[in-house]
Amino acid sequence: MNFGMSRISKKKPALCTDEPLSNSTICQKIALLRSILSTAYGPTGRLKQIHNNVGGHILTTSTSTALLKRLDMSEPLLKLISTALQHHTARYSDSGLFMGIFTLTLIENTKKYGLRTSTAVKVYKHLVGQCNVYLKGDSCGCKVPVEFSSCGSLVALACSMITSKPACMLDSREMQQISSLITQAFLYSIPCNSSGMACFGRTVTIGIEGQSVSHSSVFPGLLLDVPEMLQPGDLERLGDGPFKVVLFGVSLSGDISEVGDVALEIHRGVNPERDLLQQLLKIGEQVVKDNVSLFACQKVVHPVLQHYLKEHGVVVIERLGLALMEPFAQITGAQAVASLFSLVPIEAYGLVAGLCFQDCGSRKLLQLLSSKDAAISTMVLCHRNETMLEELKMTCQRAEHVLRLTLREPYALLGGGCTETQLATHISHMNQSTAATTAAALGISHSEFLMAVKSFCSSLLAVALSLEHDGQDCLIDLTYAHRWVMDISSQTEVKHTCGCGLLEDRFNLEKTHLNTACQTFSPVFLENCDTQPKILDSFSAKLNALNVAVEMASLVLDVKYIIKDVN
Repeated sequence: MNFGMSRISKKKPALCTDEPLSNSTICQKIALLRSILSTAYGPTGRLKQIHNNVGGHILTTSTSTALLKRLDMSEPLLKLISTALQHHTARYSDSGLFMGIFTLTLIENTKKYGLRTSTAVKVYKHLVGQCNVYLKGDSCGCKVPVEFSSCGSLVALACSMITSKPACMLDSREMQQISSLITQAFLYSIPCNSSGMACFGRTVTIGIEGQSVSHSSVFPGLLLDVPEMLQPGDLERLGDGPFKVVLFGVSLSGDISEVGDVALEIHRGVNPERDLLQQLLKIGEQVVKDNVSLFACQKVVHPVLQHYLKEHGVVVIERLGLALMEPFAQITGAQAVASLFSLVPIEAYGLVAGLCFQDCGSRKLLQLLSSKDAAISTMVLCHRNETMLEELKMTCQRAEHVLRLTLREPYALLGGGCTETQLATHISHMNQSTAATTAAALGISHSEFLMAVKSFCSSLLAVALSLEHDGQDCLIDLTYAHRWVMDISSQTEVKHTCGCGLLEDRFNLEKTHLNTACQTFSPVFLENCDTQPKILDSFSAKLNALNVAVEMASLVLDVKYIIKDVN
């Protein structure tokens, strides 16, 4: 008797890489990722196109989140950094590129300066602690308060995020308009006149392709696609609000396969579809009897039920979708009905203050106005093509989230590389005089400590240098430690522009090239300054990015072996 035998292959041993950061291939991959991120950084960052080798969607972007989601990395150390970076941007929506560039440059500089891993990790932890104390302190020269009494700093913060995303393809007028809309949407989301625990609102974003950016707008309430059967006369016949609302979270299509997670017992001779339709009509009779004016369903509504409700003056919205269920429930106060085999409970009904049509570019939308203190708004964004529109939508959603972070920590940091240059200058100067005692406390030599400080500060300045992509010299002034570039708009004299826009150039303000050797100094603290910075960064996002970058660099530097299962 013959027995068929399956082919058995011998298990391969795991691959072990000793001292991965001494491996030239891994170091080249680290340098390549740093180059990809740094060349995408800032308002003049170069766009990246990502596509696979079998066709499909082509992504054009300069945002770290979009880039890293689509980049397939085989190197475990880079996967580790990428995952940490994506977790940061998911929580804070900003400073992803800053974190990535700083992390990778710290790793490279540690190797470049020949630092021992244990030394680098100790000193970097000590230095980032000093950064935290400085940035959170009252004498921090790169931190500005966000004033809610006026919208100036909020608009500047939003505008800085929009400006840093060149794939949005906006001119200066469009940037200002979109920044104002983001700020308006943020203010709409703050509940007013609420007693007890206030529920923070939300902004729903709708994109309209093929229209000018100037058609973008923000509306109070929730905007939905107009149902096919709804005519202007239908709303007129409803009269003035408020209107009673019912919301269903189950399919009302009449299909037996979509009744939900229930057990059905079907007897001989019974037509389940007919009985199901009868049950749907009973629901229709109940909501008409209860004076419901707006009937909404997450999924499909049977045509017969739709016709019955329309005959009785009820507006029907079907295929609402999962994404809109929560904002719909929030603005109306309705509780989603999860079963069609029981009566709609009275407490499940909600209210809207009014219903009206809104023309948005090429689309007509139905606007639901809140009858409560629900802080819901809809941002309608228009752009010329799909690629620009998708980048704009993502950037606006993240910018609004950054504005929300200011409610918890009402500060912003100077943008345009000025925070990095000030922070590096402060840390370098602060540790110059205390190097001997700090080195002894950390159990390392004086020279090792100073070399690690140089590596850390040089990495910060490298981030500021990454903002320049057109070959211009980057400078740092030796008084305030701001970053400067040549003012190309000046035709008569050589002038430089401050990165954040807070300072004006003057003839006696001494400057030197960025990231070159110079005497350490303590940046002068500007008090009672009348001008406001034009470029701002999120305080919460950059502070977290700074700390996570040091943690990740320390973790990667500490990796002794990479063990890879190849079976």
